Amino acid sequence: MIWVLAGTTEARRLIPLLTSRGYRVMASCTTGAGAALARAAGALEVRSGALGEAEMRQLLRERGVRGVIDCTHPFATEASRNAMAACRAEGVPYLRYERPPANLRGAVLAGSFREAAAIASTLGRRVMYTAGVRHLGEFLRHCKAEVVVRVLPSSVQEVLDMGVEERLVVGIYPPFTPELERALLRRYGAEVMVMKDSGAEGGTEQKLEVCRELGIRAVVVERPRLEYPEVCTTPEEAVRWVERVLAGRP
Repeated sequence: MIWVLAGTTEARRLIPLLTSRGYRVMASCTTGAGAALARAAGALEVRSGALGEAEMRQLLRERGVRGVIDCTHPFATEASRNAMAACRAEGVPYLRYERPPANLRGAVLAGSFREAAAIASTLGRRVMYTAGVRHLGEFLRHCKAEVVVRVLPSSVQEVLDMGVEERLVVGIYPPFTPELERALLRRYGAEVMVMKDSGAEGGTEQKLEVCRELGIRAVVVERPRLEYPEVCTTPEEAVRWVERVLAGRP
């Protein structure tokens, strides 16, 4: 059994490649939507919900996992740390499959969301925040400009509960075209756009290009830096890793 920590485009590309070669794949995702996509991609077994280190260790033992491929989002550091610790403890090989970072040309870089808030406050009077809800509270506490928050529709109520005015909340589901990006920035009069480095796959480079076109300042929160034992950036590399680790046996 190969365990894929899923919920990303990378996982949805990898799972069919593994199953087509006869490997049994278990996938785990933090959300039900991610679990449904992993199941559609061909995972034999899918688990939904956040898992701690102890729960991961138990699953490694119970399911006879022989390799873990971590395809989580670059900012899902807690999941990666838990997976690495569980694999070390149980002696299971671990591979980080991560999308390449974006070309951040022209962006102002920030090492944290607090720093991004401080920088954005100096660059304009209205900021469009597009970096998800997990760190939104921290950003709002330290940003002095007016903040327009763009999130998935499922997160709108959470944003409202943080005290953001309804007129400043945009609930919208990706993918985004450049035309839509431009229209939203113009509609809300944004002078600054805040994002995280989700790679080209996550739309970061497209956002930056639109900002350059419109003369809007872009602030990018850099990826957290973790020490992974082994990293790849393509699904083909991940499959070769599995073949090497398992000596070609499913």
